[in-house]
Amino acid sequence: MSLWTFFDYFSERGENEIHRWLNEKMPKAAKAKINARIAALQGFPIFPEQYISAYTGWPGVLELRIVSAGVQYRPLGFYGPGRGHFALLVGGVEKGRLPKQLLEVADERRELVIRQPSRVRKHDFS
Repeated sequence: MSLWTFFDYFSERGENEIHRWLNEKMPKAAKAKINARIAALQGFPIFPEQYISAYTGWPGVLELRIVSAGVQYRPLGFYGPGRGHFALLVGGVEKGRLPKQLLEVADERRELVIRQPSRVRKHDFS
């Protein structure tokens, strides 16, 4: 039984930004590992700290931590827009710290989704 539902952010043009990141920006093995982690997290009542954490200095923005072939993938999201929901906002790859610009995008999208929940749809595992 799923306790959480994950959602992907959609642009104004109706493009699934998370799906595009997963399919255009990374190796298939990394995509598979990210999707497997998302599927696993759906069953946890509380997300384990080794898999997800708040991003310091960015209230409301959380990062999923997934390592594949020595690369640290960091999809950013937030708890919402509804109860039991987690919205994925933007994908990143950590090489030290995530760029401030990426965190700003995540925060802007978070605020937008709060105002317009239709900007997210259920996560596309394909």
